[in-house]
Amino acid sequence: MSRSVHGEDAVGVVDSPRAKPAIVDTFVSSWMSLAGGAERGGDWCEVVNVSDDVLALTVGDVAGHGESVGHIMASLRDATLAAISRDDVPSTVLEAANREAARFFAGDGVIVTAIVAFLNHRLRTLTFANAGHPPPLMMTADRAAFLQQRPADLPLGVYPYHHSANYVVAVPLDAVVLFYTDGITEHARDPIAGEIELAEATRYIYQRPEVDLARAVGTRVLRRARGDDDAAILAVRMIPAAGKRSAGPDLSP
Repeated sequence: MSRSVHGEDAVGVVDSPRAKPAIVDTFVSSWMSLAGGAERGGDWCEVVNVSDDVLALTVGDVAGHGESVGHIMASLRDATLAAISRDDVPSTVLEAANREAARFFAGDGVIVTAIVAFLNHRLRTLTFANAGHPPPLMMTADRAAFLQQRPADLPLGVYPYHHSANYVVAVPLDAVVLFYTDGITEHARDPIAGEIELAEATRYIYQRPEVDLARAVGTRVLRRARGDDDAAILAVRMIPAAGKRSAGPDLSP
C-alpha cells in the first residue's frame, strides 16, 4: 500500500516486543492558504488530542474555493470532529461524515475528499482511512513514500452508505508524516510532478529541522506558482525524547 518516490519503499520498523518502547516528542503543525484572499474556503485540517497516547488528525477538501463552499466545509468538518469524539476507528468516522455529506448535498455533484488518521505515540502506529483524498507522505532519513492504497476509496457523498478500508502502518522514529490537499500537489495542474515537488520540498525541510514544518513545506512548494485552489498541510514529526525510556513492564524472559 505504499507508493515509493524515486524507487524507494516505505519501511516501518517497530521496536522488538522485548524492548521497552522509547518515549517520543510529537510535533504537529498545520498551514492553510486560501485562494483569492477569501476568509473561508473548502479545505480543513484539524488535530484532536484523544488521549495521552493518541492524536486524531483529519484533512478534507470540498471541491472549489471561497465563501461558496465554506459552509459545506464547516458542516462536514464539524461532523467529522463530532464522530472522532465518539469513535477511534477511522472508517467509522468517515461513515459519519458521509452521512452528513449525503444529507447536505445528495445529487448535487459536489466532490468532497477526506482522510482521518489516529497516531499512537506509544506504539508508533498510524491507523487511517481515506475517502478519495491524496495519500499521506511519509519521510524518513533515507526513504520517502506515499501511502497509497489500491484501489482508492470513493469520495464522500457519492453513495448514501460508505465504508473505507482501515490501514495501519508503523511510524519510524524521526519520521515526518504529511497530510495535504490537492491544492499543494496540483497547483500547476500536474499531479505527478506535484508529488515529486512535495517530496523534494519535504526532504529539504527534513534536513533543516523547522518548528513550523507545515508552513515551511507549503511555502516552499508554492514559492514559484500559487495556483487557484485552496491549499492545506498537516505535518507530524516524532522525535525520540533524549535520555527517556518508558516505565512500561520489562518483557524480557
